[in-house]
Amino acid sequence: MTTITLLHIFPSFGFGGQQARLAALTRALGAEFRHLVLSLDDNRQGRALFDENAPVEFNTYNMVKSAGFSVTNILTFRKLISSISPNLLCTYNWGSIEAVIANRLGPGAPHLHFEDGFGADEARGSNSRRDIARRHILKHSHLVVPSSALQKIAVRRWRLNPASVHFIENGVDVERLHNARPPLKSGLVIGSVGALRAEKNYARLVRAFQAADRNRAARLEIVGEGPERNALAAAAGGDARIALSGATPAPQEAYARFDVFALSSETEQAPLSMMEAMASGLPVVATDVGDIKAMVAEENRPFITAPGDDDAYAQALAQLMQNPSARAAIGSANRRKAREHFSIDRMAAAHRALYLSLARRDD
Repeated sequence: MTTITLLHIFPSFGFGGQQARLAALTRALGAEFRHLVLSLDDNRQGRALFDENAPVEFNTYNMVKSAGFSVTNILTFRKLISSISPNLLCTYNWGSIEAVIANRLGPGAPHLHFEDGFGADEARGSNSRRDIARRHILKHSHLVVPSSALQKIAVRRWRLNPASVHFIENGVDVERLHNARPPLKSGLVIGSVGALRAEKNYARLVRAFQAADRNRAARLEIVGEGPERNALAAAAGGDARIALSGATPAPQEAYARFDVFALSSETEQAPLSMMEAMASGLPVVATDVGDIKAMVAEENRPFITAPGDDDAYAQALAQLMQNPSARAAIGSANRRKAREHFSIDRMAAAHRALYLSLARRDD
């Protein structure tokens, strides 16, 4: 069997949905594919998500930071891609776009770009300069998106060829998440898992929790790391009920501690963390962005609120906190939905077929 080498270029390789998805894919796809991961900063915490013997190698290139495109970066990427000569080049989000330019100007390896969502600078709408850049830079590439909302943006706003835009839903290991052993605990726990970035708007969740926990008997745990940690700690104001637990390579243990999963983002597409929470049997309170309302079970949809309506969000959280029978029923419905629609085998099969259809075969 010929091994197919994939070069993955990530803006950063901390704990996140893209990194968790790649770790899951390496487990599901096995030795047929060899993965070379390049992180464009010093953060490689996401290595902990991978099995010890996974066919993956990690490296780092501290790219030049600039307001525009860096010639130094482009020339470095061009030389790197040429020296590795991967069967398929995979790039991730806007932060890797210079590698896409380098590949077009030089080696010309088969290319697959992944867009999973937007940062704070694009959270509230279109960035016309980036839209135009994506339109021209990605027009000869194939694109993978995890949501129907992002698929529409790629075709309608970026004007990419519909045949080159592939909507592949994320998948999770439902049984592994379902079978995580719940800890011994007392009291209600509201939880969230994700990078502490501005677009996640965890300050909204902190305010909603403080308004909803009228008896001051519950806890809020936010699992993740990121640049907004200090601002979020300030928003919590020393409230002993609120814990910022840091990132973890074992999110299933966090979900087992939660009674309600909460997302308060300004922008999402199809968040992997929410799929994991649903597979763990949790009800969800979230803002109505991306595909979130369509993803949750029908019983959960009344608790998905408009992103600008903080009062409605706090009320939805309070209702679930006060109603254990509703939490149990909605959590069970979400687990069924996850088992039926978010299979890791389905996700892996779709990626494998796409990799094989695009990869240069040296034999």
